[in-house]
Amino acid sequence: MYIEANSIRLRENLRSYLDHMLSTGDRVLITRHGKPVAALVSPKDLNALEKVENNREIFMQNRHDAKMREFRAMKEVLDGEG
Repeated sequence: MYIEANSIRLRENLRSYLDHMLSTGDRVLITRHGKPVAALVSPKDLNALEKVENNREIFMQNRHDAKMREFRAMKEVLDGEG
């Protein structure tokens, strides 16, 4: 769950928003001119996001490596090496 705060209100009440986030676990969506620009998240949420991003990078690299092996195998067959 999250609450919204415009950047001016957040700047004026940062401590209150931090206390709210720490006590409830709510994330704080920061807006500027009504559009989302950033978010305050707990260290636990940040670690989870970093883990997801890292796993995504590993997945993409593994997928790329598999496609390259498949490409090389097909190329060998086409070149008469297989």
